[in-house]
Amino acid sequence: MGPDLLARLSRFAARDHRPDGSDRPQRPALWSFVAHDRERMADVRIERTALIAVLEGTKEVVDPSGTLRRFPTGTAMLLPPGWLGSVVNEPSDGGRYRALVLEFPADMVRRLLRAHGTEGLGPRARPGEWRVTLTPGLTDAIDHAAAGLTADPALPPKLAQHRCMEVLLALLEDGVWWLGPIAPTGAADAVRQLVRTRPDHAWTAEGVAGALNLSTGTLRRRLSDEGSSVRRILTEERVAHARDLLEREGLSVQEAAEACGYANRSHFARRIRESTGVNPSGLRGG
Repeated sequence: MGPDLLARLSRFAARDHRPDGSDRPQRPALWSFVAHDRERMADVRIERTALIAVLEGTKEVVDPSGTLRRFPTGTAMLLPPGWLGSVVNEPSDGGRYRALVLEFPADMVRRLLRAHGTEGLGPRARPGEWRVTLTPGLTDAIDHAAAGLTADPALPPKLAQHRCMEVLLALLEDGVWWLGPIAPTGAADAVRQLVRTRPDHAWTAEGVAGALNLSTGTLRRRLSDEGSSVRRILTEERVAHARDLLEREGLSVQEAAEACGYANRSHFARRIRESTGVNPSGLRGG
């Protein structure tokens, strides 16, 4: 991020304004973190989708696996609900650490993924990196949202939320697909939410586990305890998506198959028949 973009966001982090231990409001919230000494926080758990821009100094995050990732000045990360790890905030040579945090409530993220979960997904960062590129477009959206959340007099709540939804849309368009919970109500639900963001992706058990910050063995054990599996969830979610595309949107069988990750049309047709009892063509316009 260039100095001009950095200065635009820095005006919202003139002083430390971090949340206390109380429950977060069910609306977007803006926080600023300012520290003059090195801070280390263990067992940090992210409860709401959090976009964090490092404006001065360096942030280090360590996952439970022990993987260390460093975010210097001008970089950003998107941590999803359910992320657990330790955090170190290191002041710059000038003796100050500053970061801006924009939090999004779960219902806002769910609305976005339901409406746009399969759109605007370009090349994606490797799962688990959490890194976000502060492009001019995303920085514009953050600046607009932050100005709305700090306006005096306050903006109407719906207008402020609309500005924050623009940030989520900008993230999704930039390929930041890990906006939703890691494990909202269980492993099966987490896998379902992940698959819904990209039903056409060639998901494997290893790929799903990596995206959820779990080992493949741990994911399989948790799903088994819940009476499910990656294969079963993939089939169920893809069939549900296919029905929606065929019945409501009127796509062709070939188009629906490709949108659901099936390169083989006969394989796709077999899955539909097994789940619905009819051929895909029988669902079109039904």
